[in-house]
Amino acid sequence: ESSAAFPWPFRGVENRRLAVLTLAWLSLLHLWAAFAVHVLPLARPSPWGETATPYFARFDSGWYYSIARDGYGPPPSPGTESAHAFFPLYPMLGRGLYLLTGLSPLWALTAVSWIALVFALPLFGEECRARLGPERARGPLPFLLLYPVAFFFAAAYTESLFLLLLLLAFRLIRTERPQAAILVGLLLGLTRAPAAAVGPALALAYVLRPASPRRLPMAVALAVAPLGGVLAYVLGIGWWKGEPGLFFRSMGAWAHRSTSPVEGAALFLREQVALFSGGTLFQHPGALAPLAHFTLFAVLAVVQMRRRRYSDAAWTAGVLGLAFLTGTTNGVPRYTATIFPGHILLFELLEDRPILRMAALALSTALLLLRAALFVNWHFVS
Repeated sequence: ESSAAFPWPFRGVENRRLAVLTLAWLSLLHLWAAFAVHVLPLARPSPWGETATPYFARFDSGWYYSIARDGYGPPPSPGTESAHAFFPLYPMLGRGLYLLTGLSPLWALTAVSWIALVFALPLFGEECRARLGPERARGPLPFLLLYPVAFFFAAAYTESLFLLLLLLAFRLIRTERPQAAILVGLLLGLTRAPAAAVGPALALAYVLRPASPRRLPMAVALAVAPLGGVLAYVLGIGWWKGEPGLFFRSMGAWAHRSTSPVEGAALFLREQVALFSGGTLFQHPGALAPLAHFTLFAVLAVVQMRRRRYSDAAWTAGVLGLAFLTGTTNGVPRYTATIFPGHILLFELLEDRPILRMAALALSTALLLLRAALFVNWHFVS
């Protein structure tokens, strides 16, 4: 396995097919977005006052835009949201492309996501072949690309880059290059905070491979590498801007966020109680989606444990645990979108149940189209 050729897009028949599939998927998704914006009665005015923006550049894309255009500014006034809560790797790649090509920052950010996805899908195909064999390797693809929030892979968000780095990190472990996996782990931590949950999964993936006398020190390094990347930014931005707690103050300005695990757990439970009381669910049925994704992946984590896939289970549980400790399920749908072992397991569970599989994919596709249509029309989707 250590000598396996890297699955470059457009190199080799299968990788070429997956790269072309990625481009076709992006094209179809954007045709649907155009229809949703110009035909469906869902439109809300853009809070940015701009019309010539990519269809999937919305909400947090604005913060990435400001970083890509101007970098990180001075600390904000107390209680004010700021770009300092957003990790640097993705917007800085967009900034580099913007300065290099002259593309507008939002288009540069979108291009980074598209390029990352083109590179990620052949890696996902290789991961599926390694786990399932070549005959079944294409089976999980629909579960990834038709996931109800898979449109975030096309958006000016971190999802595609994060997925690419995840696949690369686990591939490097599988091909016995743990030092390079440590570096990728650090990059994951510089992409977004939930990367901290990936460290134990990387360590377990390494330790559970055939025995080696030097595994423990390397495993520890893999376990802490994503957290190290997270802390490098969290502490570094405060040191750079002269305010040690800047990141936490910026995060605290957002509603439903907590930096205390005890307070976060209480907020999480209160959020679920509020969802099922006071008519919230009847007035806003979409509010159930984050909890539904949380529950789905909690079940998958149990199945992963029962199948002794300890690395997968640790990763899934870590992401869900972070949501619990920070006090909200908001963001869980798109965070779970990048847990690629979950999509592979969903395929395995439904592989011999064709009617149920088709029903699940049909429902997922309908939800994907609905949520993408809402998102491009400025309805918040987490």
